[in-house]
Parts: sequence; C-alpha cells; structure tokens
Amino acid sequence: MRISIAQSVLADPRWFPILDVVLLVVEDDRHALAVEEVDALLASRWVGERGADTRDFIRLSATARSVDALADKQTVVIDSAARRGGEAGLHRSTRVHPLDAILFLSTPFQVIVENEWFDGGFLLWMAQGLGFTQLLNAYHKHRFVFRHAGGKDSIERSAKVFSESVWPRSDRTTDRAFRQWMCVVLDNDARDADEDVNRAIIDDTRLHVNFIHQLRRRAIESYLSKETLLGMGRGGTFALKVEALFRMTPDQQRYYHMKRGFRFQKDTEPTKENFLAAERVRAGQKALYGGLHETDWAHLKNGLGGGLSAIFVDPQKRPPLNQPDLVSTEDREELLGLFHSIYENT
Repeated sequence: MRISIAQSVLADPRWFPILDVVLLVVEDDRHALAVEEVDALLASRWVGERGADTRDFIRLSATARSVDALADKQTVVIDSAARRGGEAGLHRSTRVHPLDAILFLSTPFQVIVENEWFDGGFLLWMAQGLGFTQLLNAYHKHRFVFRHAGGKDSIERSAKVFSESVWPRSDRTTDRAFRQWMCVVLDNDARDADEDVNRAIIDDTRLHVNFIHQLRRRAIESYLSKETLLGMGRGGTFALKVEALFRMTPDQQRYYHMKRGFRFQKDTEPTKENFLAAERVRAGQKALYGGLHETDWAHLKNGLGGGLSAIFVDPQKRPPLNQPDLVSTEDREELLGLFHSIYENT
C-alpha cells in the first residue's frame, strides 16, 4: 500500500515519533511512501529535523518501489483530522488518525478463504506454477495472510468481525475501517451453469470487503491438469478415471464433482439411469451429463476420491516455476487476474 501523510501531520511534532516508526515499516518493504509526495516530505518540518540519512532513504525507497507497476494501488492517508478507527473512502483509500497508523500499517491484507491450509496452498501453488512470484514474495514478507473462515457460512462473519469486533458498540466507536484490508476467495460449488449457490453469501459479504472472487471452476481440485493428476501415481484404476475426465467437454469438467462424482443420494447407486431419473438431480445437470459415454460414466460415477487437495500443501509436489500448460488459457487468465488483485492491494 502507498502511504500519504497530511501536511498537518508533517508539521506537528507530536506525531513525529509515529512517523519515524512509519519509516521503519517502509524500510521493511511492507508499504511505500507516495512517490508524488516525496518533495513535500523532504521539505517538511519532520524530515528537516532528521538527518541526511532520512532524506536519502526517502528518495531511494520511492525510486525502488516506483518500478513495480502492479504494487500500491491502495492508499493509506495519515491525517490527524480522521476519526479514530479510520475512515474507508472511495477508490481504495483509507484515512487513519496518527494514533491508529501503526495498527493499520502493521496489519496484513486478509485473504478470507473457507480453509486456509488447502485454499491458501492452492493459491500459492498456482502462483508458483504460473510464474507470479510477486505473490509468493508478498506472502513471505507478511504483506498478506490467509484468514480461515472455517466454512462458507462463516465468511460474512469473518469479514464483519475483523472490522466490527465481537459485540460491537451501538455508537460504532469500536469499529475499525478495515474494509480495504480484506478480500474473499471461494469455491464455485455450482452443479451446472444455471446454479448460483453462493449468491446470498456474496451479496451479504460484499459491503465488508475490498472484493470477492468466486472461482470459475467448481472447486480447487477442478484446476488440476491431466498431467498433474496422472503424476500422483495412484495406480491404473485412477488413471482410467483421469483419462475419462479429460474426455469430458470443458463445461462437464468445470462442474464435475471431483471427489464425489455423480453420487447424489446415500445408498443409491449413481448409475446413469438413476442419475437421469432422480428428482433431486437438477435439470441442468441431466442436460450437461446426459450425453456422457457409458464407459466414461462407469469410471467417473464415484469420483476420483478424497485427498486430491493434499498436493497443494505437500512440499515435494510443488510445481516448477512458470510451468507450461499447467492450466488452460482461460484458467490462466482467471488466476493471474486474481493474483494481480490480491497483490496490488497488499
């Protein structure tokens, strides 16, 4: 994030010790001073009372950060006129009082996911495989963290409590303007193109976060390539399932449940005949999979089994950097766009 400091703060000695700590945060490469305000900083009373080393550092840090075109699309304005707890503004800006500045600047951007272990692993795994090393570096520098919601139904609560705390006061005096500090990444979970199972969650959460990204495919396992799945070494039967999976059309693959397959009811055999006749199976699913060849149905009816997502957290199974053809062109564009959105807000 880029840091802008109001002239009233730069001229008031009360805030100079806080600004000194702000410089330490900048030195740690967590945030950057606004490049267009460097001249004003150098001419300020605060910098005037510091030594030449401070002036040189401000010049050098601004130059170094300015070469990263993707970074610092969000601004933190330190202003003594701001309310305590901060004020979330438009165009990715947040005004904070000097007494709140260190709290806000030391708080990493929060990527809210259902399960930080597997979902977080998926994002880092794909970032490495697609060569977006900026995201990996930002994570290792603690510029963002994964926030564990503990389930899809808890996503909105996780976002609200971060800004409002538990038992918020009716006068909102304990609120903290952290909306720009959070985003949500969640599975699609749709069974066909006409289903929008997460609409209520997205609508309810949107007011509390910077942005929400719903994955294009059904779940994180749905992004695994044929080569990656075959490389898991699970044996002949599993390989036959993988081959059948990639004989599907792109839309069939997109909405297929990788773990459960076509199972739709406990104690009911998921044959094609039962699936197409079942009342609880959506019409869109029947239309989508009705033309699937009987042989492929037999391989895929029970899914590929559990544990596929373990690949995202296994150090021995991380992809080579910028691996060609890791995902489809459409998936690559989606994931790189998501990585850009996270990175530019950290």
